[in-house]
Amino acid sequence: MIIYNTTFHIEESIQQEFVEYIQQYFIPQTIKNGLLATPRFSRIYGEHEDKGFSYALEFTTDTLDKLEQWNKTESAAVTTPLIEKFKEKIVGFATVMQTI
Repeated sequence: MIIYNTTFHIEESIQQEFVEYIQQYFIPQTIKNGLLATPRFSRIYGEHEDKGFSYALEFTTDTLDKLEQWNKTESAAVTTPLIEKFKEKIVGFATVMQTI
């Protein structure tokens, strides 16, 4: 099982709008073609909470090939609008993991 995780750090001023956007648009658009599945959206608690909020969004897929296909054909359609919407108020990085 492959886990594709994106960790976001956002400014406090966009917290509610960001959460709604991820739940109502980003997740449904990401899983609609079936390459990625099982979304899990979580808030991360840590020592930097006074300077914004952090969230983790993960999806699963069966193979690295499916993840690669999603990255080539689908990712821009969901990540570009996210970046355009929130601009410099959001940063993120992705991690690919495999369950053992």
